[in-house]
Amino acid sequence: MEKEVRLMGEEKIDEIFDLAAYAFNAEPTEKRKLRFKNIVTHSLNYGYFSEDTLTSQIISTPFKVAFHGISYQMAGIGCVSSYPEYRGQGGISMIMKQLLTELAENKVELAYLAPFSYPFYRKYGFEQIFEQISYTVKAEDWPNVKATPGKMKRVTYKEAKNVCQQIYSELPSNQRGAVIRDDWWFGYAFGLDDKNRFALYEDELGNLQGYLIYQSSAERFVIKEWGYVTNQAFQSLVRFIGSHNGASREFHLETGSDGTNLSYLMPSPLVEMKITPFMMARIVDLESFLDKYPFTEGDKETYYIKVEDEYGPWNKGIWELEITKTGLSTVRKLEQIPESLTENEVISSTIQVLTQLFMGYRTGSELYFYGKITGQEKLIQTLGQRLVEGKPILADYF
Repeated sequence: MEKEVRLMGEEKIDEIFDLAAYAFNAEPTEKRKLRFKNIVTHSLNYGYFSEDTLTSQIISTPFKVAFHGISYQMAGIGCVSSYPEYRGQGGISMIMKQLLTELAENKVELAYLAPFSYPFYRKYGFEQIFEQISYTVKAEDWPNVKATPGKMKRVTYKEAKNVCQQIYSELPSNQRGAVIRDDWWFGYAFGLDDKNRFALYEDELGNLQGYLIYQSSAERFVIKEWGYVTNQAFQSLVRFIGSHNGASREFHLETGSDGTNLSYLMPSPLVEMKITPFMMARIVDLESFLDKYPFTEGDKETYYIKVEDEYGPWNKGIWELEITKTGLSTVRKLEQIPESLTENEVISSTIQVLTQLFMGYRTGSELYFYGKITGQEKLIQTLGQRLVEGKPILADYF
């Protein structure tokens, strides 16, 4: 029985959509199909075929992410699906192996995905990197903010999109692994749902400094996304949202979490808050990732890192990492550990844990304490001082 992985173009849209709709129990409407085609057109679509029948698939969408002043290439992995009768037959593993290999060949540094099962994706080298925090606030508990100079104005999607894009790209929170949004992606994420409404804040000099994307019903006012570059803009958005307290019973916000929360700004801090694990990530091409990494300034240092990566054999092995005083790096793969080094002078871990370490989700000391990374504790601490600080944040979902 012939089995193979193939790349699929738009000519396979019917088969790709039918499998996705079946696997995720989605009603196969024409509206859904049109939206889905938008992703397929902008992606690499991998299918696993058994006797010319599509049985499993993965979609890989190319993005760029902003990471502390540099840009990494990132593959957004989605639509991981199989027909039930073909599950467990290795189709997804075959696709994942080929997909990761081709990403590495193209020097794509990272891949993100939204897991249905964290253990399932760990075997492919992914690990949890992002968290989300949600707030649900009763209308009567929303802060009562005084009017500020400037004005809020409700606008159309067309009027809002460039302002939203500009402010989003300026926010410090979106420099920690967030997607650099192309116009097509912003349109896909926010422009296709006719329930979405848009409002902008303009200061007294006419400068646009804040935006709000929301949905409103009698039950709930949902903040889909907001962005503000000044305190005045923040206050105005809060006041605008609060002006809906007679129309909605509660307000709800779900956003990327950096470990802090806004509950202390509420008149009654007894806000319903929940932090949930969000998307996973993995370093795909370690050499390219470390070569571009924004190390901080310090002494000239050399580290030796032993990497385990079952689905990325190009990453597996011993790496020599040199970091200059200014934070520039040189990385090369070695055949073996230098004879002058003891085993304790080599930092050893898996690609999953190293992804958490280098992206700032967990500190070296923390990972060392829990036995996730081994080597000389002092070495791990010293390396940790050269890494970026601040938990990664992601606002997008795919």
